[in-house]
Amino acid sequence: MRVFKLLLVACVFVLVAAGVYLWRLPARVAWQYLQVRVPALHLNGIEGTLWDGHADGISLLGRDLGRLHWQLPKWPLLAGKPMVDLRIEGGEVELAGQVERLGASRFELQDLRFSVPAARFERLFAAGDVQLQGTLAGTLGHASLAGIDLRQVAGTARWSDVGVRTPRGELHLGALAGDFASQADGSIVGSFKDDASGTLAVDGTFRLRLPAYEAEAILRARNADAQTQELLGGIGEPQPDGSRLVRVQGVLPAGH
Repeated sequence: MRVFKLLLVACVFVLVAAGVYLWRLPARVAWQYLQVRVPALHLNGIEGTLWDGHADGISLLGRDLGRLHWQLPKWPLLAGKPMVDLRIEGGEVELAGQVERLGASRFELQDLRFSVPAARFERLFAAGDVQLQGTLAGTLGHASLAGIDLRQVAGTARWSDVGVRTPRGELHLGALAGDFASQADGSIVGSFKDDASGTLAVDGTFRLRLPAYEAEAILRARNADAQTQELLGGIGEPQPDGSRLVRVQGVLPAGH
């Protein structure tokens, strides 16, 4: 009986010690076990704990993304619903939001805020002679991720300090703002407009069904601005009211 009690006390001690160690598990140790599951993701300069830590560098498929900060609440994990608050900053692309794991390769994203230079989208123009200026930022209010497929998407975006440079000239706008959401057929549809602060009026829509995309917009010189009308002269299809209809479609480049 005495031996049984000693074994019971020893087991309790081991469980408590293991719990304390797990509660304070260094992030570097945790990453050694996790890295084999995500070989395309690399972290360096890891500090803190599994529950609250940061990495001086994060890269995906060899592309440097900046610095990573995370917080992993303990109680949701113990309840079988692991979620993490992530923030990536210091690079071209900045992200911050909450990710919850629903199952194997299934995740739910909540209030994911993003910011990316507009220049990253220049490859969408086949001619290769379009330069984009400004920053695209927004919030992905909700989305489900199954593998690499985005579902149940809803969010808003704003392109600030808009600038478009082509061989014909250069246009500057205050900002473009829009919203987007998933549709029953699996595509993501959205609309966008300018903020009426520039000489170019823009009103458009887009549809994204990965990897294909299509968009169209009506462009009009606000207040009949002569310079803007001249720049629009060879763009798109002329409309009866003097505006121009521009259509763009294609396939997203791999790794974009």
